[in-house]
Amino acid sequence: MFLNNMSNIKQRLTISLFIVVVILFSICFSQHPLFRPIFVLLTASIICFAQWEYYHIAHGKGYTPLTKLGVIASLAFVFSDYIGITYPSLEILPQIVLWLTLIASFLYYFSKGNDPFNNVALTLFGIIYLTIPLSLVLNITYYFPTDDPQDGRWWLFYLILITKITDTGAYFIGRKFGKNKMVPYISPKKSWEGAAGGLATALVTSAVFFFIINHYFEVPPISLSYFQSIWVACAISILAQFGDLAESLLKRDVGVKDSSHLPGLGGMLDMVDSVIFTCPFIYFFLKISY
Repeated sequence: MFLNNMSNIKQRLTISLFIVVVILFSICFSQHPLFRPIFVLLTASIICFAQWEYYHIAHGKGYTPLTKLGVIASLAFVFSDYIGITYPSLEILPQIVLWLTLIASFLYYFSKGNDPFNNVALTLFGIIYLTIPLSLVLNITYYFPTDDPQDGRWWLFYLILITKITDTGAYFIGRKFGKNKMVPYISPKKSWEGAAGGLATALVTSAVFFFIINHYFEVPPISLSYFQSIWVACAISILAQFGDLAESLLKRDVGVKDSSHLPGLGGMLDMVDSVIFTCPFIYFFLKISY
């Protein structure tokens, strides 16, 4: 109730601070055997909530994607992905979930349902757009063995830090100095000044992060050179803003401002949109580098 008496910026900061604390706590204990299932469930819950919002947006255009099937499939995919990470002999499970989801989508329309061409596509695209890339949070977190000097939790923290600091920098610098609009048809408030501010904020934050892990840790939990800390942060920042614009494009097509009504933040999809393209990037970077 007290949030209703706050300005949008204060709501945004208050909710963001709470979420940051929850995320940091979850990441910190994600390697603990007893907390692992909770971390996986939390990840799955966030993805499924965002997935539900995506399908709700599609309803605004008159489509009827298979919401229950998509959400259940997403939940199954995340947990099968975790099982495949824990037991490499079962790493095929996520592909099996996708295959069964494809079959189930067509089976539904064999007996009932309207406009199968669009609705099957929308159902499956939700999984491709949200579930598959966001589930890589688990692959990043548990990428390195527990006895490895590098720690996947720190890579996830770095990913979220640079992604969200880009959002923050772009938001505040754009509000203060934004004059030249990027793509007014998609997002009228986003400006080139804000985008540059988000990129600059990300680069400075990454440089500071590099300095801290290399000067205050005897064994750095992340193997990242100074040059890598610059170009990786640059790529994350650009992809984060791309993800934000991609979600805005979908919302603009339907004519909605927020994916839901979380105070100060819009919705869960609005919160994770900038991570959708940065998660795969960091995972690919780890696969190529290590």
